[in-house]
Amino acid sequence: MAKKNVKSDLLTPKINEAGEVKTLLSWEAPSRPFRKKDRSYYTTIAILVILVCLIAFLFREFLLMGVLLALAFVSYVLAFVPPHNIKYRISTQGITIGEDFYFWHFLDAFWFKQKEGHKVLHIQTRLRFPAQLMLVLIPQDEEKVKKIVARFLPFVEVPYKSWMEKWSEGLQKNFPLENVNR
Repeated sequence: MAKKNVKSDLLTPKINEAGEVKTLLSWEAPSRPFRKKDRSYYTTIAILVILVCLIAFLFREFLLMGVLLALAFVSYVLAFVPPHNIKYRISTQGITIGEDFYFWHFLDAFWFKQKEGHKVLHIQTRLRFPAQLMLVLIPQDEEKVKKIVARFLPFVEVPYKSWMEKWSEGLQKNFPLENVNR
């Protein structure tokens, strides 16, 4: 009696009996969570960049100054310009985000988080890049999405956080870049 390869069964996409790809859920939402920042955010970023640039200037680190100014510009653009809407689609074969498609066997686990006032579905991948997919769930019901995605991926109540994520969350909590008292 031949042994069945269990690992290959886990990696094959789950397709319905007819072998056809079926769209289970689709919606249109912003490409990233976005909330308009107030003036204190921009002034805090500017003050921090100016101070660190002055220190870098004293040590004649001109390349570091250029990198800091470029990062400040990127953070300004990401905070000021709202994202465009893209189409998300969950099918029996995988997930489509805009023009990018990911097979279920490249995805690992999922969880939900609240970010910038939006509910976000996070999906851990087995790929080096992107390591994680983020799907904004504005018009979608979380339980409906959870029920569909749980057919293909395990749900994680409390996701694993690396030391870098813990450190950055601690910085955001203890040193906010904008006034949170509104």
